[in-house]
Amino acid sequence: MKIINKIIIGIAVICLLLCGGILVFAMNPDMTDALAQRLYGNGNNAETVTEGVTASGNTENTDADGNIRVTLPNGTPGEMNGYVAPAIEQLRIPEDVSSKNGFQPIQPEEQEVPDQEAQNLEEILPTGDLGTDLTFSAEEYPYYQMLPEEQQAVYRQIYANAMELTARFAPERTVTAGDVKNAFEAVIGDHPELFWLETGYSGKYMGNGQCVEIDLKYNSTANDLENAKKSFDAAAQNLLSGAENLGSDYEKEKYIHDALAEAVTYDLAADRNQSAYSALVDGNSVCAGYARAYQYLLQQLGIPCYYCTGYSGGNHAWNIVKLDDGYYNVDVTWDDADTIRYNYFNKTDADFASTHVRQNLSVYLPACNGTAYRQESVAAGDGQQTNVVNGDGTVPDANGGEETTSAQPGNSLSDYINPNPQEPLRYPGGNTGSSDSGTVATPAPRSDAVTDLNSYYANCITQLSILGSGDQHFDNVVPKSLWSSIEQAYNTGAYEQGYVAEVLKKLGMDNFAIQLQLVDLGDGYYRVYHNVVTY
Repeated sequence: MKIINKIIIGIAVICLLLCGGILVFAMNPDMTDALAQRLYGNGNNAETVTEGVTASGNTENTDADGNIRVTLPNGTPGEMNGYVAPAIEQLRIPEDVSSKNGFQPIQPEEQEVPDQEAQNLEEILPTGDLGTDLTFSAEEYPYYQMLPEEQQAVYRQIYANAMELTARFAPERTVTAGDVKNAFEAVIGDHPELFWLETGYSGKYMGNGQCVEIDLKYNSTANDLENAKKSFDAAAQNLLSGAENLGSDYEKEKYIHDALAEAVTYDLAADRNQSAYSALVDGNSVCAGYARAYQYLLQQLGIPCYYCTGYSGGNHAWNIVKLDDGYYNVDVTWDDADTIRYNYFNKTDADFASTHVRQNLSVYLPACNGTAYRQESVAAGDGQQTNVVNGDGTVPDANGGEETTSAQPGNSLSDYINPNPQEPLRYPGGNTGSSDSGTVATPAPRSDAVTDLNSYYANCITQLSILGSGDQHFDNVVPKSLWSSIEQAYNTGAYEQGYVAEVLKKLGMDNFAIQLQLVDLGDGYYRVYHNVVTY
C-alpha cells in the first residue's frame, strides 16, 4: 500500500510540474519565442506561417480588397495577393484521385551537439563550393528570391555542393537550423534537374540553434551520374521534340501535359519517386516526380513553371505555369487516368479551392487567376480534343473574329457526339451558316497543315483508319482560308462522300457521328479537333 501511495504522489507531483510549466509559458510568450529562436532563428520558418493561413483560412491580415497580406522570408511583401487558401477541412477530394499523392515534405534529421564538438567541426569541416558566382533569375527561380540574403548564401552553397556530389560541409554563414531548412526547400523547389539529390538531409546545430554541419543525401543515380544524366537528357528530349516546333506556349504546355501523362504510370512504390528521373527515365512515379518532370520540361521550352506543394487529401505536389495572361494550376498526376483528361489542367485558384491548398514556401508563389487559357473538365483519349475556354465562357468562332458562347463540355466523349450526323453540324458557338468569304491574308507555310479540301479528306481517312472504330479523336491544322470549304462540306453533307463512306468501309462499321471544335492558332491557321464515334 505504501508503494502505491508513493506512486500516486509521484504522478501528482509530475502533473503539477507539467501544469506549472505550461502556465509559465502561457504567461510568458517571450519565453516561448526564445525557445523557438534556438532552432529557427528569426521566425522565418515558412511552415509556421503557412499553418496560420491554411489551417483556418485566417484572414485577419487582409487589405481592403480582401487579399491576404504576407511577408516573404526575406522581409519583403509577398505575391500571395489574390490567393486565399481554403481551410483543409473544406477540401473535397474526388475518390478517383484520393490516393494519388505521395509527396514527401522536407524533414531534416537534426542533431544538437555539445559546444566543444561544434567548435571542432568549425575548425575541420570544409565549406565546399560556395557557389559565389551563381545567379538565379526571379522568373525561373522564384524560391531563391523569397529568401533573405543569408539564406540565399546557404541556397547557393547547397546547390553548388550538390552539383559536385559533396555530401558533408559547414555552412558559410552563421545560420540557424530553420534557415537551412528554408534554403534546402527552396533548392528542391527550383531545381528539378538535381534528380540525384534526395529530399531529406541531416544537420547538426549548437545549443543556441546555430547550424554547424549540413549533410546532403543522394539517390542511386549518383553512383553513375554521367550515364544517368545521359539517360535523363535523352528521355526528356524524346518528349520535348514533339513540342519544340509548336506555335504557342499554350500548345507546348498542353502537348507536354499529354505526353507526360502518357509516358508515366503512377506507382507509389516507384524507386526515386521524388525525382524527375523516376518519371522521365523509369516511367513510374508519384505526384512529386510528375510535377518535377513537368517543371523541367517546360523550363527547357522557355515556359516558367514552378513546383508547388501542399495538401490534397495527403501531401501533394503539382505545378504553377505562367502563360502570357497570367498563372495557372496544373496537376498532371490527377489528369493521368485511363483516358487523359483536363480536369486539373490550366485551372485558377478558385477552381482548385475544393481540392488543393498550398503550404510551406509555395504559399508565396503567384496567385493563379489566368483566364484566356483556362480549361473546362474534359476527358480525352489522346489529349487532343479539348477546347480553350476564355474567362467569360467563350471560344473563337469559325471566322476567328467575335467570340460566341460555348456549350459547356461534359465529362466524357459521348457528351460531344453529334447525335444525328444527318443534320447540319452545330459548332460550339452555335453557328451553322457559312463563314465570311472575305479576303484572308496568305499565311506562312506550315509543314503540319493540310492545304486543300481533298488533302483534308485524305488526312481524315488516314488518321481514322489508324485509330480504328469506336470513340476516337484526332486533329489537323488548316489555313483559315480553307475553313469555309470544310464548313460547307459538313453543312451540306458532302463530307460523307468525301471521307466517311471510305472510313466506314475500311472499319466495317455502319454509322458515323462527329463534332468539331476550333482553336485559333494565330498566323492564319486553325486547329480542328474531331470527336468521332463509329458503330
